[in-house]
Amino acid sequence: MNPVIRIFITAWQLGMAIAAVLGVGLGLLSFAKPRQSIQLYQVIMVWFNWRVVPINEAKELRNTRVLGAILVFLSLVDAWLLTK
Repeated sequence: MNPVIRIFITAWQLGMAIAAVLGVGLGLLSFAKPRQSIQLYQVIMVWFNWRVVPINEAKELRNTRVLGAILVFLSLVDAWLLTK
């Protein structure tokens, strides 16, 4: 295999592994502590001069928890595919 292609594939795999680890971490945060996950998002958006406020907090907490679980699942699938 061409060395340039091999380096590209290795860099891509490293990037996907980092994305999987970050995805599991953020997904667990969102699932276990949805309020803190929302607050983290609000802090990040302040850097871009945006204010984000949930309209329905109970619904936002529920959705954050569900999406956190989905993110953990997809990140684990990503990690599993990297081992193939």
